[in-house]
Amino acid sequence: MKYLAIGDGLCAGMGASFLAPGFVQRHARLLENSLKEKVQVTTIARASNRSKDVMELLDNTFVLGKVKESDYIVLSAGQQDFLDAVKTFKVDNNEEGFQKTLRQCKHNIDDTINKIKEVKANQSYTITLLGFHNPYHEDPLAEKWIRHFHKHMACRACSSHVQSINLHQHFKGQEKKWCTKDSLYPNNEGHIEISKKLHELGTGNTE
Repeated sequence: MKYLAIGDGLCAGMGASFLAPGFVQRHARLLENSLKEKVQVTTIARASNRSKDVMELLDNTFVLGKVKESDYIVLSAGQQDFLDAVKTFKVDNNEEGFQKTLRQCKHNIDDTINKIKEVKANQSYTITLLGFHNPYHEDPLAEKWIRHFHKHMACRACSSHVQSINLHQHFKGQEKKWCTKDSLYPNNEGHIEISKKLHELGTGNTE
């Protein structure tokens, strides 16, 4: 199996301890154990990637080649857009601007999924959309942003070859246990939880 993780800080393993594996490597090992075959992992991700940056990765010939040959793709995008939106809102208190960022983020992710589907036409594959938790769970507007984001991801998961995981729902109430001290990323335990959720979801949505 060829496994591609593409996106932002989640796929890059942010929050995991130095030299500790992120969820990608942990999930790949779980797959190897269950499938009894080698899982070849490629990670193309940076913590600074916004959804637009992730979308634009698919303009790169090397990245397109990796997408084309992959059987299983994990896509994480949107967290940095969200963090940017929260930071800007705290300065300008402009709710419309806050929601505009969400709309653009969803549009970018839609374009990314569509590009992957074009490249993977007539192939058997699965894309798993990985949501993210809310570091500002006491902020009702941030909570609203996150809920709408995951609702959109769930809608995309109704299409063929696509499935999604709502990490906000899974992590809620467990942030102190599963997140870094600044709450921005999963810690080691959080990455373990993500790998478990991915494994539970499986890799079989290949209609």
